[in-house]
Amino acid sequence: MNILNTIVGDLRTIIEGLKRDGLGKTAQLLHSRDAPALAQFAKYGICGVGAVIVHHIVFVGLTMSVMPIAESSGLSPESREHNSMLANLISWPFSNVFAYLMNILWVFTPGRHSKWREFALFSGISFLSFGVGLLGGPVFISEGVHEWIGQFGFVVTSALVNFVCRKFLVFQK
Repeated sequence: MNILNTIVGDLRTIIEGLKRDGLGKTAQLLHSRDAPALAQFAKYGICGVGAVIVHHIVFVGLTMSVMPIAESSGLSPESREHNSMLANLISWPFSNVFAYLMNILWVFTPGRHSKWREFALFSGISFLSFGVGLLGGPVFISEGVHEWIGQFGFVVTSALVNFVCRKFLVFQK
């Protein structure tokens, strides 16, 4: 119930800001690091979409050149699975650095920890979530959950866990 109250309160703050200050000032607030939690989560989601795009660009580049995963490659299913996991592992650092930079520039206020510790905590949370997804996908499928529903559930859960951990453990705001 507390989360619902926060969402309703944030929506009320945004609507009151629009009425009181107009679109320009409200947009500035939403763009700032002092944005209400709901707006901050939306910005976090946008950064996450950008990180997924970076990840997939690297992944597709690798799997279309040096680590084929297509059935037409003539490789065994085991080799294609291995290539897929390896390409995902290689792609992760690129998306993680992108996500970190976007988050410190647009979403959160850095400075709770030293830069190195902050990046290590950010990366550790990201890698834990990534690892669960990398290993958890086959579990969903083996339990009879449709692969796209399982993937969607993983993405939503991962985004929420990452956001909460980063907001309260890694960054100041």
